[in-house]
Amino acid sequence: MHELSDLASVAGQPLEPPLEALQEFAGVVCYEEGPFPQPTVRSELPALLEAGLERCERAVAGLG
Repeated sequence: MHELSDLASVAGQPLEPPLEALQEFAGVVCYEEGPFPQPTVRSELPALLEAGLERCERAVAGLG
């Protein structure tokens, strides 16, 4: 599993706060039992991930 914050840093891109919270949430859920509230609404995650992907694609296109 990759740390989203590390990947964002390597890509030179900002990591949206809900995605940063999701990384911490995933780490806790993997190793602890119990009900855990999700840090953001599940339906919002695809749009956040797609926006991040588009930022990265534009950054890469600007390098070439």
